Amino acid sequence: MITLPQQESKFSAALSKRFENEAVYSFLENFEAVAQKHERRRQKIKKNEDIQNEKLPTEYTNIFTVKPQKISPKEYELLYIETLYTIKHKIGSTTSKYIQGENDLYAYAQEAFELSNEDHHRLFDKANEEKPPILILNVEIIEAKDLEAKDANGFSDPYCMLGIVPEIRHSIILQQPNSGGVSSDEEGANANSVHDNKLGFMKRLKSFRKSTTRRSQGREKTNSTISSSSQSSASLKDKLPAKYIQATDVKTATLNPIWMEKFRFRIESEKTETFHLDIWDHDDEFSVFEAATKLNQVQGFKGLNRYFKQIAQSARTNYLTEGSHVDDFLGSVNLKISEIPSTGIDKWFSLEGRNESSKVRGQIHIRANLTTREDRGISEEDNWTDIKEHVELLEIFIDHELKLFKGETTQWAGELSRGAETILHQHAIQGGITDIQHSMCRWIAYSQKYSEHILTYKLLLSITEQLEQTWKSKSLSRDESDMLREAFTVFINDCFKQLSRIRDLFPAVNKTSMERLEQLLTILAKLHGMEVFRYCCPFQNSLQYELTSMIKTSTIEWFDRVATQITKPRLRSDEDTLRNAIELVYLMVGDAHSSIKYYNPIFESTVKMSFYNITFKKIDEKLMDIVIKALEEELGDQIHQCPSKFLEVKEPDSVDVLAFASGAEQISLCLFELYLSLHELSKYKIYVNETDRANLKISQYHGYFGAAVKKWLSVARNKILHRIERSVENDKYETVLTATSNVKFTASSLDVSNCFSQIAQFWRRLAWPDMISSITYLIKITEDMANAARLYATLVEAKLNTRKICEANDVACFTQEVSLAVNDIERIRESFKTLPIELSYDKLLVAAEKFHPIAVVGEYRKKIETTVACCSQDIIERIYQILSKLVTMMEVELKQYTFHITEAPELVSLQDTIHPLITFIDVRILSSKDFLIRQNFTRLLELVWAIVMDQLISEIEQTLKPRTNSSYARLMKALDSLVDYFHADEQNLAKEVLKTEKYKLLRKLIKYYSMDTYSLIKLYYQEKLQEQERSSIINQSSTSSDLGKLYGRAYYHLKEETLYIEIISCKNLKPCDSNGLSDPYVEIQLCPKFLYPHIEKRQTSIVKKSLNPSFNEKFEFRLTEKECTVSGGFIHLIVMDHDLMWSNDFEGEAFLEISKLPGIPNDSINDSRLLDELKKFELTLTHPKAIRSRIVDILEARASDRAAMEFVRQRREAESQ
Repeated sequence: MITLPQQESKFSAALSKRFENEAVYSFLENFEAVAQKHERRRQKIKKNEDIQNEKLPTEYTNIFTVKPQKISPKEYELLYIETLYTIKHKIGSTTSKYIQGENDLYAYAQEAFELSNEDHHRLFDKANEEKPPILILNVEIIEAKDLEAKDANGFSDPYCMLGIVPEIRHSIILQQPNSGGVSSDEEGANANSVHDNKLGFMKRLKSFRKSTTRRSQGREKTNSTISSSSQSSASLKDKLPAKYIQATDVKTATLNPIWMEKFRFRIESEKTETFHLDIWDHDDEFSVFEAATKLNQVQGFKGLNRYFKQIAQSARTNYLTEGSHVDDFLGSVNLKISEIPSTGIDKWFSLEGRNESSKVRGQIHIRANLTTREDRGISEEDNWTDIKEHVELLEIFIDHELKLFKGETTQWAGELSRGAETILHQHAIQGGITDIQHSMCRWIAYSQKYSEHILTYKLLLSITEQLEQTWKSKSLSRDESDMLREAFTVFINDCFKQLSRIRDLFPAVNKTSMERLEQLLTILAKLHGMEVFRYCCPFQNSLQYELTSMIKTSTIEWFDRVATQITKPRLRSDEDTLRNAIELVYLMVGDAHSSIKYYNPIFESTVKMSFYNITFKKIDEKLMDIVIKALEEELGDQIHQCPSKFLEVKEPDSVDVLAFASGAEQISLCLFELYLSLHELSKYKIYVNETDRANLKISQYHGYFGAAVKKWLSVARNKILHRIERSVENDKYETVLTATSNVKFTASSLDVSNCFSQIAQFWRRLAWPDMISSITYLIKITEDMANAARLYATLVEAKLNTRKICEANDVACFTQEVSLAVNDIERIRESFKTLPIELSYDKLLVAAEKFHPIAVVGEYRKKIETTVACCSQDIIERIYQILSKLVTMMEVELKQYTFHITEAPELVSLQDTIHPLITFIDVRILSSKDFLIRQNFTRLLELVWAIVMDQLISEIEQTLKPRTNSSYARLMKALDSLVDYFHADEQNLAKEVLKTEKYKLLRKLIKYYSMDTYSLIKLYYQEKLQEQERSSIINQSSTSSDLGKLYGRAYYHLKEETLYIEIISCKNLKPCDSNGLSDPYVEIQLCPKFLYPHIEKRQTSIVKKSLNPSFNEKFEFRLTEKECTVSGGFIHLIVMDHDLMWSNDFEGEAFLEISKLPGIPNDSINDSRLLDELKKFELTLTHPKAIRSRIVDILEARASDRAAMEFVRQRREAESQ
């Protein structure tokens, strides 16, 4: 077992060796170096946006290495055949957006499918073997407006008759007969050629018309005609489909009807057939419904012409019978099938009349488009195969366009060439693909390409918006919804896969990556907010829920990965473990900064969620587990103890330094760097939700460093103490004194001042977050540095005391050495005095008052300020003590010259009396000004001034022969001249500094000695009154005083020339008897006696055994107005304890100035007031010997003055009691 002396010896040896072989002064500097390193890393993290990169990271391109599964070769050929088939059977007129030439389309398709000429011709022959498709015209009658009013009510009851005018295969001409102008193919023809027959037919066919007469005769005629037509048509072989003519509903009483009805017509010949539409005003309930029924009985062209004949005959009924009613013609529209563009028609058509003279008006809104239907024996509505083919075709064309694109794929806007657009357009209209189906196909195809190529998400966002715009509720079949749901799922999973590697694929310092991340989240938010998405994916969780789960999982995986990389297996020491933890924390600081500055704003603006809040909570838990484990390996279970507990355990100073002397300093620096990194990371917790913030482990990071901080502060203290010892020891006064320049400090003061600055800097770097324990640490630092400052002053003085003065030269050198010593000490005092300010103690205490009791914080403040004040005062006293060595060397001369001032004959001028003293000070004292700093030079002058004051007081008090009043006046002028000299520019002592207590006493003594006896006695009572008032102020906060209090009233009645005094009571008197009580009474007398010689002393009755007696006795004194107003008159109240056996005991005394009593002339109180109405006075009792009176001493020296002797006798008797 090592004994304490052995331990100290071992400590000293280890410490000395360390100081000799290593940089002993580097301890605090090393901590500052660690702090600066931390600051550089912190600034680097915050300035990383300066190294932005416009290109996507390499990691991003690696995720597209896996290609999706393609269709089989057979399916590929079938798709190409379908493409050729689509091109071969193009429908509709071609607009400028598309390519008209089939050869160009064949060439593009072959290039896109990457087929050889041989394969192309082979598959082209197969496409030619396919049956041609059936051409279909889809028509939607939307509405009409501004129609002509035919009914008496100012409206019409419009309906539409629409159909396809077929190709004229035989020479059929409708002529106008002579009787009524009815045209019929049975009544003859008048044409020269087939071409003329066609033109004539188109020219005359301005309307479909049905007879709607209400007359029974008309109905019977019509029925007969239709029956005859039906019988004659039975012999025809060719049947005309009923679809050639169809009708809308009747819209009653309107000129702006809305139908919104759809019709389909089969087109036999796109080039020759015409779409025709009539609008009629319905006037018979039979016309629309029966006419439509009769259309089913019409067969063949001859039957159709016969039906048109009946329609024409009905036109003549308007003038056959006045009461007849028929449908009125409102207008017609003709549209050639060959003129309908492939994109369809959606426009308003102006209505035409039956002939040029017909007056019709209004417009009708028609929507029409062409499509095909292949004769496969399936429903016309079933285009599932076409939809799948369309998606596959889109994907092939997208791949082809990307190969042709010259720039980066991220710059591709998604535009396809005209050839691709033409083929896709024809495939869509031939397959009957609706707008929503087309939008769906585009979204599926393009979204699939995002897993194969790096494309801008702006492209898919626009396609998504198109899908949203075309979507209508339940507009997709179940198969289509499943197909779209699968595409949604694949795309979202791919997005989530990228987001799970957000830090790798979307680095925060990459501007392009941040833009891409924002686009990705935007489209995810867009998808989850769309009705079509919710329809297809009804059971999909919310985007916020899915993202939260993904971010949590991916954050943990990322953290585990980087933690494993940093702490990968190798030869590890305690230092390695701490450094790994440090690197990991700094990495998390960088991640937190990136999350706050880059990731979080994007997530909040796009998906309305906090990315940082999720990630930081997960990182906090994982990271702190690693940090705690690393700290446990180094510090053990101490990290789980309260930091304030460590300050309660005091270890020998040698233990701390010895531990560091044996090689633990590097570990301490690692701990400090780890603390700084955790402190930096903890700053980011303010961005976490307030509800989650309190549960973060990082909030209590400082609690694990209590033992480390205790060690740091202890070692820093001991290092500084030893540094002070070595610095003072190494100070070479000889070197400084021989310097050419005027040096006022040695190196040690600069070194120790730097220590204080470094400890303050260390504390600021530490930024301990817990207020109470932080105050405790601050108090410890202040106390340690106070001891260090005292040690420095002690060592400097001790070194100075070893100097011996032998010769005059030694005196000059000693003066300079003293100057250097006190300057160094003052510098250390100033450095220490500002230390709490540098430690920001006031700011810390003000902040603590918000969370802790003010009384507790006040005690801390008092302790810190008291420590600073006491240390500063101790050092100042030591400086005065050292400076007094210089003053002592000249004290004899100072006293001699001061004596000359007091004893010089009156014939000698005032200037001549003080000149020797001033000359001596100029020679001996002012020469030190070059070596002393201002504060110490002032202190030196203060010491000289004090010696001068002491000597003057001594000379005045010890004089044996009386002085004249003129000598005292001369002495007062000399004192004023000395004040002016010491206050002059060279000395520049403030007059407040010069007017010390000794100076005031000197002036008072000069004044007293120059006064007569009666004036001194008056002044004595005036001073006693002032002493009483001061005692009253001191005891104002207490109900009791040392000697008690006296209560009463006093009043002067001017007319009666009577002074009334009432003694009411006393409180808290001092017990004078053995029973712990007193027998008090009060004596009243007017003083001084020479002013009131005719007034006898009066007294109250005695109150037995009481310390709070009540007297309530009144006394009257006959005084003239002049006697009351004279200056210096007092009422002297003496409280005595009555004693039968011995002399009475003195309890205390009090004074009242008569000239200031109520009732004295010029007083504001009315003369008529009674004594009982006056406010009672409260006087604090005093004792004559409480404060020495110089007046009594002066009067005592006047032995020949009987008045002085009598007064002194009375006062000495009172003082002795």
